[in-house]
Amino acid sequence: MTTHLAITGVCSAERRRYARLGAAAGRHRSLHVIDLPSAADPLLVHSTLHGMDTLCVVDARHALDDLRDDAPVRRAVPTGDARSDVGARARLAAQLIEGASAVVIVNGEHLPTPDLSILMAVASHLAPTARVRLSRGVRDDLAALGFGTTLPVGRRDDRAGWTRVLNSEHEPFLTDRRVTTLRYEQLRPFHPARLVRALEILDSGACGILLRSVGVCRLATRAATPARWEQAGSAMWIDPLGEGHGLDDVGQDLAMTGIDLNSGHLRRVLDDAVLDDDELAAGPARWQTLPDPLPDWHRVVGSDDGSTV
Repeated sequence: MTTHLAITGVCSAERRRYARLGAAAGRHRSLHVIDLPSAADPLLVHSTLHGMDTLCVVDARHALDDLRDDAPVRRAVPTGDARSDVGARARLAAQLIEGASAVVIVNGEHLPTPDLSILMAVASHLAPTARVRLSRGVRDDLAALGFGTTLPVGRRDDRAGWTRVLNSEHEPFLTDRRVTTLRYEQLRPFHPARLVRALEILDSGACGILLRSVGVCRLATRAATPARWEQAGSAMWIDPLGEGHGLDDVGQDLAMTGIDLNSGHLRRVLDDAVLDDDELAAGPARWQTLPDPLPDWHRVVGSDDGSTV
């Protein structure tokens, strides 16, 4: 029986090289290797990540920069295509790791050992069910990771670290004292103007390097509709969830991963952005009059994967 394996990664040169060598190795292992371009249609990427085993190739030389890259994935796209968003490359870098059955780090010899430890822990925090491996050659990697054999590979369900955080199941296999993932919960809605200031503080590095955060949030001026919160590097998306979300009793519930995070300071910054006692007591009608500098909502995202419709 032939196993299908998609090779992903935002570093096109390393991904293509790995896929080419993997295809040659796979001929002797009943393994069909597919090179999934990073600029592919998001719906194709999403269906692939959830439909087959995937191996994400991460280039150690610039992996952490990729997770903070403000660049779009593509500039010339149809209207409404999120690949042109500022920070879309950083978001894709995180999503490809989160959706992977296995993460292979190439060019690890170019990093000092402490930096390599941080990178491997970040990958494990983003994808705690994936097997994270320093590459020792494509053939050895495929054999060790179990692709094309009867060895088990990563689970396809709930691969992303943030989903496991929100389900209280986050247990990364690889750790480093400088890499942490925390869960922020708060019943009160955010004051939009103070939230903008809070995001500026988080982006400044005052609380450490926040690489990735995903979850559910609620804005006081739009309190009837919970929103999907998604951050990658300096980029931020807050979009309304569609009907059937089942989150009527949720305020803020966020999974946050970063390096050298000061969890106490981070929580205080976010707590300062929610409604205070007087504002909360004023009620929803008054909340509608609060200043709201955030972009208007023109689209709805699915509650399960963040894709637009």
